[in-house]
Amino acid sequence: MKKFNEKWEALEKEVTRRGGKGDEVVCAMQDHYKLYGESVYLWLAGLYDKNIGGFYYSNSGRDNEPFLPDIESTNQATNLLLATGLLDEPDDLPLAMREQMARFCQSLISAEDGYIYHPQWDYSDPNWYQKDSRLGRDMTWAIDMARKFKFKYPYPTAVERLAASQSKTSEENGKLAEHLRSSDALVRYLETFDWETNAYFSGNNVVAQAPLIIAAGLTDTMVDFLNKKQNPKTGLWGVQGGYDAINALLKISGAYHTAGAMFPNADKAMKAAIDCITSPESCGTICWQYNAWYSVSNLVGILRGLKTPEADSAADEAMAILLKGAPEAIRATTEKVGTFAKPDGAFSYLPKSSTGFSQKAPVSIHMTVESDVNASVIASSGTTRNMYSAMELLDFYVPIYDKEDREKFLEALDC
Repeated sequence: MKKFNEKWEALEKEVTRRGGKGDEVVCAMQDHYKLYGESVYLWLAGLYDKNIGGFYYSNSGRDNEPFLPDIESTNQATNLLLATGLLDEPDDLPLAMREQMARFCQSLISAEDGYIYHPQWDYSDPNWYQKDSRLGRDMTWAIDMARKFKFKYPYPTAVERLAASQSKTSEENGKLAEHLRSSDALVRYLETFDWETNAYFSGNNVVAQAPLIIAAGLTDTMVDFLNKKQNPKTGLWGVQGGYDAINALLKISGAYHTAGAMFPNADKAMKAAIDCITSPESCGTICWQYNAWYSVSNLVGILRGLKTPEADSAADEAMAILLKGAPEAIRATTEKVGTFAKPDGAFSYLPKSSTGFSQKAPVSIHMTVESDVNASVIASSGTTRNMYSAMELLDFYVPIYDKEDREKFLEALDC
């Protein structure tokens, strides 16, 4: 515990040096860490299928047909392990487990188009209106898994094919998704979404496909379109306020961040997100508080990346406000996240239950009172690290777990 004590001391000194209340921030953060006992990682260990090489979404997904492990749950589970201190690096997992996870991911890639397809989902369903975002997200997870576990796919990924398509013939480009074939096609596609009353759904479709859009050489088209849809008075999108607006902000700011593009009116958007963190509004899903912190983190990163006096001044002003109110913001986050804790050990997507769908893909028994991987990674490592990141304190991050916890987790895996 001495190492942890030193880390807490370093965090306290840094917050105080920057004008915040270091002792209060540490006390609030230590109370926040009490949300995450060993029950979280013991529950997670039970979701790994060593025969398949992937993690299930939840216990009801594990225990019932036709559900199977999926690449998002597998990637998110390993992200949780790395971000909480349970692992220092992917190689801390048993070799057999790493090899089986690689085989699992490799088995899902299509030789025809390089996307990830799961055998348990019907991709031909015409009513699956979030299929594009599902495919885009899974492509991102697939690339991240290959990076972390150092393996290659047997066929080029969709991102690789899109990047290569820039020098291909029109006949070969005809094999691409229609909306990625030209600037005009992408604009027509983006205009089909409701940017006024459902900016979250619209932004989710963009950010999920951002790597594909960028690979297709359509970055400027995407950014220009988003700029035109933004309200310059608020820095936000759509007519909603509160968490609805900030949820959309998280998705859309993620697209700018992925593209490395300037974000107009970032200072206004950041203030709206900071205000939302401590607002009395309750969270409809585990994502809402996470989204607010993540939005601030994205916007600070974008401003710092501009490397101009004006951008740095806007970021400094936001940091001063955030650090001053940090203890209150952390405690509000603890209270809001805590409402999603479930008896099986971790956290659920909805306040009273999990949801049986991810991007409308069936992953478990709908509305079961249980934890799920997506919610649990958001509730633990996701929200906690975003708090540090938003306050520009990642260099002083205190891991949630230690090596004793790692040993317990590896023992529970039984690989």
